[in-house]
Amino acid sequence: MRFPQKLAVLPLVVAALAIAPSARSAPDEPAPQPVSVALRPGAGREAVLKFLLKPYAAATGTEIGEAAWDGFADTLKKLFVEKKADLALVGGPVLASLCHAQVFTRVDWQVLGREKFLPLAVSDCGVGAYLSATVLAWDRDKLKASPGWGDFWDVAKYPGRRGLQKHARGTLEIALLADGVAPGDIYRTLRASEGVDRAFRKLDQLKPYIEWWDASGQPAQYLASGKVLLTSAPTSLLPFGPKSHLGVQWAGSLDEVTSWAVAQGAAHPQGAWASINIATDAARQAEFFRATFLGPSTRAGEALLPEDARAQSPASVAHLQSGLAVDEGFWLDNGDRLEARFSAWVAK
Repeated sequence: MRFPQKLAVLPLVVAALAIAPSARSAPDEPAPQPVSVALRPGAGREAVLKFLLKPYAAATGTEIGEAAWDGFADTLKKLFVEKKADLALVGGPVLASLCHAQVFTRVDWQVLGREKFLPLAVSDCGVGAYLSATVLAWDRDKLKASPGWGDFWDVAKYPGRRGLQKHARGTLEIALLADGVAPGDIYRTLRASEGVDRAFRKLDQLKPYIEWWDASGQPAQYLASGKVLLTSAPTSLLPFGPKSHLGVQWAGSLDEVTSWAVAQGAAHPQGAWASINIATDAARQAEFFRATFLGPSTRAGEALLPEDARAQSPASVAHLQSGLAVDEGFWLDNGDRLEARFSAWVAK
């Protein structure tokens, strides 16, 4: 599906508006449109509004409306059907599910510019807004080594409890990485019943030592309190800084993208795509990273980060090369079955 013909000139229109916000659209250019966005509540919402969305309102003289969203796919689908939102900021599971259900408009990358974005940020229905990662983290005051996932399982060499997320998604991948499966072979392995069994056998070995977390702020709390020696953790909520004693292992990180997605039949489609264009401006993405530790989705945005910041960015080329991109298609097809088995295993 291609955008309406007029959208081909939107990048030029948006660039002009960004440079001269008071300029009025030429008669043959699409007039700026107000946009309504579905956002989940949480700590990152204000940063998304400040750095990624409000610049569109300032540049065009239009409004950014917000539709309350609880994060569930069915709720977002209803918002779109009732035309209460033109676009949404969505994680991988919702993006995969609603793209498959044809709730989102497919992206015309020839218009938007595929080459502008990091590969992980490009998908059929989503335009990457920012990148996140789950890594192995520890307190360097308590552990001087630089462990990997294999060491995470070695409780004889590194005595202490381990933190893992209480979900099959991510945890099964980590178990296979710890068992020596190369990142490029993880999902091929998990697509076979023998591979799933292998992951659960590996988790059996560690189960007595696991402290489960299910809120993204818990890993940092577990480390600070001494509840765990090592933990999986989302980088955006780890205490980076000059006084931090945090150790982070990027090799074997689990890399994910949060994306902008536009509704099929959006009331203001031109505004939606234009706001995405502005939100993915390199300078704005770099500012957003400094406020949130969520990585830029564009090549230029990552290039703008100084070297010390790039070392903490999930979008660093070096980090992405040594990490594992979470396969949303795999989890769309297999998530319910594997999460059910995982929950039963945890409860034993």
